Amino acid sequence: MKIRPYLTYVNNCSEAIELYKRAFRTDTIEYLRMSDMPAGAFEIPEEYKNRILQATLRLGDDFIRMSDCGPMQELNESETERISIAVETAVDEVKFAFAVLAEEGRVAMPLSETFYSPCAGVVFDKFGVMWNFVGHAS
Repeated sequence: MKIRPYLTYVNNCSEAIELYKRAFRTDTIEYLRMSDMPAGAFEIPEEYKNRILQATLRLGDDFIRMSDCGPMQELNESETERISIAVETAVDEVKFAFAVLAEEGRVAMPLSETFYSPCAGVVFDKFGVMWNFVGHAS
């Protein structure tokens, strides 16, 4: 069994993808818009056709999936704060990604040495996603 994060956005998934690509120095594995669905699968209103149906970003040896809300979904923005994405990697990668996500986000716990890590911290990105970073020596 594998359990991976699936992040959902309100018509700003493309912007989130670009932020995470920069923060984690990665690229998308998959990128589908709602207009890419086969004809007749679902009736998609015109204003939804450019939204992200599903995107997959590589993060180290794993990946996350992302999408925009569809026409039948409602998303309460505060719901994303209930889950934290844990990132465990080398200290220099932690510092870089944390800084990028904090640019327009909110630092909940500044990067600092802790009893469990030489560099740990928590940041909410500008979309309200909580990132819990734990650095380890390279």
